[in-house]
Amino acid sequence: MMKELFKKISIIILINMFISILTILIKYNIINNKESFYAGTYQSKDKLNYTLLETVKILNANKITNWFIGYGTLLGIIRGNSCIEGDDDIDIICNKDDYQRIKDIFTSKKFNISMQHPGRFLQIKGNSKYSQVDFYMCDVDKKGNFKDNWEHVLWSNCYRDNNKLIEYKWKDNILYLPNNYKTKLKNIYGDKWII
Repeated sequence: MMKELFKKISIIILINMFISILTILIKYNIINNKESFYAGTYQSKDKLNYTLLETVKILNANKITNWFIGYGTLLGIIRGNSCIEGDDDIDIICNKDDYQRIKDIFTSKKFNISMQHPGRFLQIKGNSKYSQVDFYMCDVDKKGNFKDNWEHVLWSNCYRDNNKLIEYKWKDNILYLPNNYKTKLKNIYGDKWII
């Protein structure tokens, strides 16, 4: 009788451990879960490009200029002059001092703010027309060091000698890039980032 009880308890413990491990794997996107907290759904490059273009137009029209494209968005634009097919969002690195203005502007234009952490992160929810946009808020110093307060990445020496970001003409609009962007891409994605 004790042996049978011990066997049942052991099975229950094993099942609970399995469920706990599976939950952790999904939560931290170790299992390829497209709908996880940290990743959105895969998007077409056309929809991503349209979203980037509209985002850039809004930022530029409102004279917000201390930002640049980062992470996968930077990789796609530099590698192929386009967002990457299958990426899940647009990545913008910006000064945390612009957080409230960016939030107010996009809210006034009826975009849905899906996640907000003042001074750290602002996410605009995607819909049938637009892909998700992630704004990574940074502490910025006079040397052009952007310290990402969400991912805890330091984008160092982003300004050129004239204390400005690189202006990159894309689809008749200005995107901003960090200085030494190729080195930054290599540091993030490795030596083979170009392919």
